[in-house]
Amino acid sequence: MKTCVLVLDFDGVITNLNIDWSEVREEVSRKVGFRVDSMLAFWENHFGTKLSDLANYIVERYELEAVLNSKPYDDVKPALDSFKGVVYLASMQSEKAINFFLDKYNLKKYFKEIISRNRFGNKIKQIQYIMDKERGCEKIVLVDDSERNIKSCQRWSLSCILFNRKGGDNLIDVIKNMIEP
Repeated sequence: MKTCVLVLDFDGVITNLNIDWSEVREEVSRKVGFRVDSMLAFWENHFGTKLSDLANYIVERYELEAVLNSKPYDDVKPALDSFKGVVYLASMQSEKAINFFLDKYNLKKYFKEIISRNRFGNKIKQIQYIMDKERGCEKIVLVDDSERNIKSCQRWSLSCILFNRKGGDNLIDVIKNMIEP
């Protein structure tokens, strides 16, 4: 079955955002008035609220600072060049930080659409949106470094690849294996 849609996560797949998430959660916790143990759970539970807007402002500050000092992994551009289907970027980072990074490295042209936490409060809703847009596609593949996101995605009829850069994974091999099963 030919893959026609590839969905990539941002932090951990395209680049590494060196963010101290403990510090971020502490600052968000102070501002929203209760303990935040997981930003992903926070976005899921408070998406579209004033609390979410406040947290987004804080987290986006850290993300923008991180993208200033981040670069794409070496395999990203060659991998995107080799894939002949449609590519989406689905991430729980802010659209502003993602777009800044993609513009800085001339990568935006590879993506049909950037889907961020600003539009959807969790990865499940991001993937549902893509599946709705790409109904005629034979195969959709999600590449993400989060076990949580991979477990969520496995309930649908799409391929979910848990991507582990520290374990030696690279996008060129992932795309090669998609093309030559």
